[in-house]
Amino acid sequence: MITTMAPPRSTSAPVVPEPLQPLVKQLAELNEGDRDLVIRAANSQAKPRKHRTMSWETLDRARGIVSLGGNADEDCKALYDG
Repeated sequence: MITTMAPPRSTSAPVVPEPLQPLVKQLAELNEGDRDLVIRAANSQAKPRKHRTMSWETLDRARGIVSLGGNADEDCKALYDG
């Protein structure tokens, strides 16, 4: 027998803009099956989003903008080798 578990629910509610609150309330009032059906139908009707692209030159200029420092090799040795 195979059982499936629902993914854990977040303990804090996501912040939803005020204009969308009535929609959230309506969805919350539906039973789980109907809510899932509505969400799947909305996803199937959503317009595909265009992928953002950039030139190689832009990518090359963006490289190295963020430096978080540190040394992954040294950090791993410190964690696992004491």
